[in-house]
Amino acid sequence: MKRCTLLIPDAGPLNSLWVADRLDLLLRLDMPIAVVDAVYDEVTSDLRHRKDAEVKAFIERHSPPFTIEETEIGAEERRKRKAGKPLKRNAGELAMVDFISEEGGVQRYLRSGDPLLVLFEDRGSLRVFGKPPNMHLLSTIGLLRGLQRAGIVLSANEIVREMLHPTAPGRRPEDRRAFADLPGGTDEPAEIGSAWEP
Repeated sequence: MKRCTLLIPDAGPLNSLWVADRLDLLLRLDMPIAVVDAVYDEVTSDLRHRKDAEVKAFIERHSPPFTIEETEIGAEERRKRKAGKPLKRNAGELAMVDFISEEGGVQRYLRSGDPLLVLFEDRGSLRVFGKPPNMHLLSTIGLLRGLQRAGIVLSANEIVREMLHPTAPGRRPEDRRAFADLPGGTDEPAEIGSAWEP
């Protein structure tokens, strides 16, 4: 069974892994990682904030496997930011929809017939209509459960607890995360068969 390319069209997983001080877990997957540009911009937009600076440095330090996927919405929002104009509050979500529906976006990955792993925060943050047969859906909690099964982490519950009640350096109580798919998360393989666990 073929391993996947990882697509991150949602800021949630990056934010949650940062809160737990476990962005490194993405590298343990040993696969190409594509981040939608508006999502990257959202999580790295204010380098005065520790999270934004650390996520940006992490992705830049690890390119590859990280690449940033351009979208029309992401490019438009960057032009607005540069001109000092107000930004759309839901630009990341719009860019995700743009990337998933646009011919030059996710279709590039799907055309090959290889499985594509889409990482999202939880079931409430992703809407996929007519899911292609080679798309594998995985939530942040599903990722942690799978990494525990693979022996990469000792306890997914401890990482989830850290996300819900942050204690890592530089994390504040208001950084805590909330999940709609506890306790098991979502791990929905592609119809054609897919594997993401290392």
